[in-house]
Amino acid sequence: MKYLWENKWFFVPVLIAFVIGGVLAFWVPYGEEIIFFNHLRIDPLNTIFRFITLGGEFWAYLLFGGVLIWIKPRFGLIVAIMGFLSLPIMYLLKDSIGVDRPIAYFEQRATLHEVVLVPEADMNRGKTSFPSGHSMAGFALFGLLSLMLPRKYQKWGLMWAFLAILVGVSRIFLVQHFLVDVIAGAWLGLMLCSFIWLAAERWLPKRGGD
Repeated sequence: MKYLWENKWFFVPVLIAFVIGGVLAFWVPYGEEIIFFNHLRIDPLNTIFRFITLGGEFWAYLLFGGVLIWIKPRFGLIVAIMGFLSLPIMYLLKDSIGVDRPIAYFEQRATLHEVVLVPEADMNRGKTSFPSGHSMAGFALFGLLSLMLPRKYQKWGLMWAFLAILVGVSRIFLVQHFLVDVIAGAWLGLMLCSFIWLAAERWLPKRGGD
């Protein structure tokens, strides 16, 4: 039975990102991480991060799940299960915790003028900031993909880790979430990924070619 930490190419960079993120969340004042990216919110970075953030949306699950259905149907089914489970869990947590989105946070403090926004990026408001749903979905998806790698392709885990981390960064860059939201979402995504994978290993039978 495979575990996330067995693929060092995925687990080590993700662990490093968690450590760095935790230190920054402790030392950097709440909201300053949003301001930090102000001078970087220009093209082509704006376009790049608007695209990268899609890695935590339905379309990414549809793409990878659809490809895997043709290659290894069992893996495609696992991705589909993950996608369907993550959505209600995300909304339940957001509604029960109720933390202001960055836009609402800065508006209430009359400091929104200090924030450079990304053109064409939808600005979410309200109390749905914690945890980051995109980060949860992104880390869950790319964590799953790293678990599905054959032993001889384990180094591809580095790419999946890099993409997962970039999805998290994109949420701060696009002024959608705070750093703590991203860290919490990423952690939940990895926990959900591990649970779904272990459950599938136990109860989803393998067939020829899987």
